[in-house]
Amino acid sequence: MRAIRTRLALGIATLALALASGAANADCDFLTGGGFIIVDGAKANFGVGGGCSKDGTPTWGHLEYMDHGIGLKVHGTSITAYFPDELDARARFICGTARTNLYGNVDFAVRAKDVAEPGVDDEFDIQLTQGNPPGFPPVYTTNLDFLLLPHKLNDGAGGGGNIQLHGTAGGPGGPCPARFAVPGG
Repeated sequence: MRAIRTRLALGIATLALALASGAANADCDFLTGGGFIIVDGAKANFGVGGGCSKDGTPTWGHLEYMDHGIGLKVHGTSITAYFPDELDARARFICGTARTNLYGNVDFAVRAKDVAEPGVDDEFDIQLTQGNPPGFPPVYTTNLDFLLLPHKLNDGAGGGGNIQLHGTAGGPGGPCPARFAVPGG
């Protein structure tokens, strides 16, 4: 009986800690993923994650991206937005700022989609912009304004990896200047 009470107490303490930390935030899901896509015949690796902090703001996330074809390295420095794609409930936008070795500081928008397991049809695209106000042409994109067919992680062109969407609550939004590089896009 003592072992049951101990386990129950530990379970209650774990749940209380999760609720206090915001890990059980019902107003926001989160997305993680990694892998590679083929861009202009070359491999481009990525690691991405995003979601909401315990207070519901879109401040949790990371981005690492490298296009081996042109030698571009992107390192995310802040997250400014996390929200569902209004055209596809299983896709998320993660937006923020980053530093690059080719373009200096940029705004970024990533669109990632968890289709199903084992991840062969999952999707990833990225767009980088500079300039104020938003609307300048992108300095780099794998899919202009995310209007073309997305890069699949295993589309027969050699990509691979996996995107995982944890939950279905969406996210609160936030500023995402790199999403639309073409005015009126």
